[in-house]
Amino acid sequence: MDEKDLLFRLQAGDHDAFEKLYQSYAAKLTAKLVTLLRDKDLAGDILQDLFVKVWQLRADIDPDKSFGGYLHTIATNMAKDKFRNSLHQQLYIQSRTDLTEGYDSVSRFMDQKDMRAAVDAALSKLPPRQREVYTLYKIEGLSYKEIQQRLGISKQAVNRLIQEAGKKMREYLLPIGYLMLCSVMVEQLIR
Repeated sequence: MDEKDLLFRLQAGDHDAFEKLYQSYAAKLTAKLVTLLRDKDLAGDILQDLFVKVWQLRADIDPDKSFGGYLHTIATNMAKDKFRNSLHQQLYIQSRTDLTEGYDSVSRFMDQKDMRAAVDAALSKLPPRQREVYTLYKIEGLSYKEIQQRLGISKQAVNRLIQEAGKKMREYLLPIGYLMLCSVMVEQLIR
């Protein structure tokens, strides 16, 4: 059956069309998610959430645009959100000495204090709008859409500001081992 026809049927609430689209894309999306997340179970969970979202947003799907591209964009964003949320959770747990055992709390406090000071110093060097958008996205965990709505700017502006701020933050934090810090965090999340 023609994919465009399936998308029109999906918009109308046709469960059979939804099932056919799912069967058509599930294996490719799972492979992409496993590559991104390195966790087959987590990839399966996100795939399920992705297709729940597709069903919920079916009326907004444009049958004239690439459905595969649409799915891949949503899957990538959901994986990034999961990673970012896991990173925030990991950082929170690491910051709570009462939640971990067997770690020198004075050393932990000094490391966190130094890291916070370095991040604060780097943030203070950013232009105000970049700092605001970067903080909302990276620290508070807001999505592009939420930032766009809160600040009344376009998605492209949000993306540009985050990219520029990220580049500057990497430059500012490089002397204290930004790349090493990120690789350690990523490694801990993957385990």
